[in-house]
Amino acid sequence: MDQDGEYICDSCGEEIIIPLDPAAGRSQSYVEDCPVCCNPSVIHVDWDDDGPRVWAEPEQDRY
Repeated sequence: MDQDGEYICDSCGEEIIIPLDPAAGRSQSYVEDCPVCCNPSVIHVDWDDDGPRVWAEPEQDRY
């Protein structure tokens, strides 16, 4: 199943569309640079019966 998710970059405010991989598990977190402003964000994907929920937070806020 190919599916895309989207999040808003906290740094530049752009909507970013990313491919999702349900085979990677029901709860996923990884760091990805924004393709617009190049600032890193921690991307979170949680899968439930209704589908994926995607959100991001700035990487620097994690430490």
